[in-house]
Order: sequence, then structure tokens, then C-alpha cells
Amino acid sequence: MKFIHTLRQDIHKTLFNYSFIVCIIITAALCFTASVYTDMNTGRTYMVLDAIRELDDADYLKNNSFGFINVFGCAMGGYLAMFLPILAAFPFIPNFCSERNSGLIRLTIFRTGKYRYYFSKFISALVGGGLAVMLGYLIFGLITVCIFPMPSEFPVDPFMIETGFEPMDNSDVLRNCINGLLGSFIYGAVSTVPAFFFASFIKNRYIITCLPFMLTYLFSTALTKHGQNLLASDAPDSWDKAVKAFSLTPSSLVGIIGSENRNLQIIFYGGFTLVSLIAYIVIMNTRTDKGE
Repeated sequence: MKFIHTLRQDIHKTLFNYSFIVCIIITAALCFTASVYTDMNTGRTYMVLDAIRELDDADYLKNNSFGFINVFGCAMGGYLAMFLPILAAFPFIPNFCSERNSGLIRLTIFRTGKYRYYFSKFISALVGGGLAVMLGYLIFGLITVCIFPMPSEFPVDPFMIETGFEPMDNSDVLRNCINGLLGSFIYGAVSTVPAFFFASFIKNRYIITCLPFMLTYLFSTALTKHGQNLLASDAPDSWDKAVKAFSLTPSSLVGIIGSENRNLQIIFYGGFTLVSLIAYIVIMNTRTDKGE
């Protein structure tokens, strides 16, 4: 019960502050910068914002790429995927750094106990980052569902009828959106882990948030390059290996609910989260000032 009380206080401090609101708003705004369609004739790439500004309902119905389900599915890529390691840390890091720099961390640990403090901070960081990203994604979805057509509004393709393909109905769309929202929560939660770990030995909030941004960018770029090299090779299993490499990029966590490589993603990012938590506890325990 004591842990629940401590956790409730930490989650309250994480969710009820301006940083949490800022994270939601920026997440929703960056979703509109995602690319949804590239015109092969002109080479023009349309972001969600471009499609809203320049096209109308008749234009949307000419191309399935402007359907709501595709727009919603593409939203977590682009600039949002780049800046999410910074955004996801917004709800947790400012309060944590203020607590440390003011000297309250020593008193808090003395009152709650070391491990109750560690685990409570860890869970509140994951909940804050995951919930902020999910709510931002939800706001984007609620706006775009009123603008872009549903699958049932597009003309029926005769080829799909001949092949027995059934178009998605509203219940399928709702299920996909719920899976995407759950995936965005996991994506946001995992994105807070590097900043949480660095907070064990770094006091500067700007370094804590920017360092994961750089490392995540390098990691994603390396995985993408590795996957592209595999696709370009002639190895018989290169396709499967490339798909697995792409599935380990952080942004792929949005689709983890329906992913064929879900077990691989769980093992990799679950292990990463667990190792980061253990390292955080070890570092904090070896510090005589308990992080102050």
C-alpha cells in the first residue's frame, strides 16, 4: 500500500504539469507533418498538412493513400519519430531534475525508501511518456477522421472483388486505431527509458533529453541502413532478415500489436528496458548522495 501511495503521488506530479500538456500538443502537431503520398509524376511528397490545405474531398477519393486509415497509420513517422525521445521525456524529466537540483531527492528517498523511490519513478516515467504520446496521437486521429474518407467511402475496385478481398468496415478501422493507440503508448513509454537511465548520473535536463535523441537517431539510421543492405544482397534469407531489422527500429513499436515480429520486439525492447532499470538502480545505489 505504501508503494501505491508513492506511485500515485509521482504519477500525479508527472501528469498534472505543463510539460505533460506540451508533450501532447507537440505530438499531435508533429503527426500532421507525416508523409502520406508521393506523386510519382512530379516527385512531390504530400504531408498530412499539405493534403488538408491543398486538396478536397474529390481529390482524396481518387487515391487510397488519402484514406483515413493510411493517414492515421503514417502519423507516427517523419519528424515525430525523430523528436519523440525528447518529447516523451518532457512529462518526467523537468520534475525529476527540479527535485534533484533543489536537494529534495535525499529527503524523498529517506522518507519512501530507496527501491520504492526507484520503481515509483520508473513506472511514472513510463506512464507519463506513453500516455502523453497516445493522447497526442488520439487528438490527431479525432481531427483527421473528420477530414479524410473512410475505406467504405472509396469506389469499389473490381479486381478486389474478383480476388475475394473484402474492404475494411468501420469496426475494422476502429480495431486498427485502438491497436495503433496502444502501440503509441508502448512507443512513448519505451522512448522515455534512455532519458530515465541518463538521469541517474546527469543533472542537466537538456543533456538528459538531447542525448537519447542523438543515440536513437544513430541507432535507427544504422538499422535502416543494415536492412537496406540486406535487401540489396542476393542471400536467400535476406528479405526475412531485413524485415526483422526494420521491425527493431523504435518507430516500429507503433505497430507492435499486429506485428509478425512482435515476440522479437518484446524480447529486444523488454530486455533493453529491464537492463536500463537495473543499471539505474546500480548507479543510484553506488552514489553516496543518492543522485543529489
